[in-house]
Amino acid sequence: MRITQSMVMNSYTSRLGKVFANMDRATIQTITHGRKFLTSSDDPAATARAYQLRKSFQQNNDFLYNVNDVLDTMDTIDSSMRVISEMAASAHKTITEGRNGTWALDDRKIFANELRSMQQTAIRSLNATFDDKFLFGGSSTKTLPFEMKDGKLYFRGIDVASTDPADQARLQSFADEKIYRDMGFGLTVDIVNGLPVVKDNSAFNTSIPGLSLVGFGVRPEDNFILNLGLIAAELEKEPLDYETTSYLWDKLDTQRIHILGEVTRVGADYNFLLQQRNVLEVGNDNLNNKILNVEFMDMEEAIMNLKMADYIYRAALEIGTKILTPSFIDFMR
Repeated sequence: MRITQSMVMNSYTSRLGKVFANMDRATIQTITHGRKFLTSSDDPAATARAYQLRKSFQQNNDFLYNVNDVLDTMDTIDSSMRVISEMAASAHKTITEGRNGTWALDDRKIFANELRSMQQTAIRSLNATFDDKFLFGGSSTKTLPFEMKDGKLYFRGIDVASTDPADQARLQSFADEKIYRDMGFGLTVDIVNGLPVVKDNSAFNTSIPGLSLVGFGVRPEDNFILNLGLIAAELEKEPLDYETTSYLWDKLDTQRIHILGEVTRVGADYNFLLQQRNVLEVGNDNLNNKILNVEFMDMEEAIMNLKMADYIYRAALEIGTKILTPSFIDFMR
């Protein structure tokens, strides 16, 4: 078979093109910090694995965002609840000291004024906002939750001491409201009576209706804020009705314990979320390491491949000087 100069040139340029392509690929891998593949066709299996890992990484990031967002909110919630809890403890302490001694009318009037100030402070705390949302409004985050009018306390427009059973039923539904956030607990939704219902242990409830904190019922003393006003009114009477005030004081003690328990629960939830944040951060680190292993090679390996590809390319050019015309090789250089 006769081998012509044209055949040699065509074969050489074809192989040289492949060598140049390998060098170009090694160059791109180096400047992209060692990417193993540039298109899905380069390695379909690795591409599919990388897609799944990045999807998991993004999902984990979403969980982490939710946790951090709720933690920021719970800081403000905890502060507001502690204000109310400390007021309840202070009122209980003062009342206990007064019951153990003889309370003069002037002293009782001073304390009555303090109780009314506590009422206003409690309402302001329960109307606290964060990120333009009312924290203690339950599912209604854009409407003022609590409002005092003519000695009556309203939650979302309903008298918390209403004697109407329909109002009490609505208040109970407000107190039971839940707002779930997906934080990586395996969110599960069941269908109950044709409606979707989130399983409690598969998501985190971020709703803290202020109504469940201070209480409600057909009697004003069932609500912590109203009870403060009732005690204040009794303390201003002369003589002091110990039977009525003792009843109200005992109610206040029960409310104090309940509020303290809610503060403790929120604190426990906060610590739990801190642990969950640590878990998600570790998960992000692990997923990121897997992504790096699938998509990238060591930079030392990438640089070595580039040097080797450059050496082979230069060697190919050198060999070409032996078999091709100088003008062609000069052009290639």
